[in-house]
Amino acid sequence: MTKEPPPEAVKKFSIVKRQPVFFRQNWVEIDKSDFHFNLKKIREYLAKDTKIMPVIKANAYGHGGAVLAKEAQRAGVSYAAVSSLEEGIEFRSAGIKMNILVLDAIFPPENLQVAIAHNLTPSVSKMSAVLALEDLAVRLNKKLNFHFEIDTGMGRVGARPEEAYSILQKIAQTPEISMTGMFTHFSVADTDPVFTRAQRESFAKIVKYAKNLGLKFIAHAANSAALFKDKRTHLDMVRPGISLYGLSPFKYAERLVKLKPVLSWKARITAIKRVPAGFCVSYGRTFVTSRESLIATIPVGYADGYSRQLSNKADVLVRGKRCPIAGRVTMDMTMIDVTGIKGVSCGDEVALIGVQGKEQIKVDELAKIQDTINYEVTCAISQRVPRIVV
Repeated sequence: MTKEPPPEAVKKFSIVKRQPVFFRQNWVEIDKSDFHFNLKKIREYLAKDTKIMPVIKANAYGHGGAVLAKEAQRAGVSYAAVSSLEEGIEFRSAGIKMNILVLDAIFPPENLQVAIAHNLTPSVSKMSAVLALEDLAVRLNKKLNFHFEIDTGMGRVGARPEEAYSILQKIAQTPEISMTGMFTHFSVADTDPVFTRAQRESFAKIVKYAKNLGLKFIAHAANSAALFKDKRTHLDMVRPGISLYGLSPFKYAERLVKLKPVLSWKARITAIKRVPAGFCVSYGRTFVTSRESLIATIPVGYADGYSRQLSNKADVLVRGKRCPIAGRVTMDMTMIDVTGIKGVSCGDEVALIGVQGKEQIKVDELAKIQDTINYEVTCAISQRVPRIVV
């Protein structure tokens, strides 16, 4: 007869934290200590009473949303922003207790009840949404909170300034709902200080009008670029996004603040072959060896978010040395030229993004090759690539 383990042993075993199991040698590492470092640096840049609302949408820009939301909560942050109801529900399911603002417009209005059911704060920008929220509050016999978004020049969602005043009058006259926040979004904070100032001044007029109506709320506008470029944009709260992950929101931002990249993308060599000069590699025969070469294969492709545009252009790191991509990036695999890398073998770790020895592959380097921004590079990393917290 098998003897049952003592209850305390079962308890100890059940709380052991385990990393996800994966068999494909391709993963992302998320350094939570670097995330906390960046959060600390941002706090140091703000006035003592200025609040922080980390933007942890789009799976934390590809870094792992629920994991980093927990870290932000652990650091004492009281607010977080997501882009959708789905993300907010995921955070609640993961045990995130802090205030969660859903930045996207909730449509159709019936979905407002989903936000309320999961204790999520909706963004409202139309009179129809205000009326729908009022109706829901009456039906639930509960005062409902929301943030009011103003479009000062983004042209995406939000009430235009000329519309905002009548909506604010309605909000002030409706005791069933409470506007706990008002916000706008800067469109060119990284490149155009003149237009950003115009946006800031337009928003300030509306904030003043709302306060004159007796409304009490938190005003917020600054994204990462505005946060570091113009302290006048800080208001009551800031919404850092890309900077939280150690990536630059604009050129030369590192001169203002030193941040640490939170994400590294790694793989292992799964095959190596020696080939003669004149040998063609990958689809389209776009890479032809000019000498006897050593070609290695890694299990990373464009289905993982490693862009096909990097074909024949990007480097990876093997044993601390740069190695070029050889041929086209395929759906699930990429070939690299490891000729001259002493002792290279199957199982060697490859850095697609990150540091090996004295070398580093930066997200901005890959973004430049793809003619895009660093945001897109990390957001594009597929969900099938495991995120490992280190």
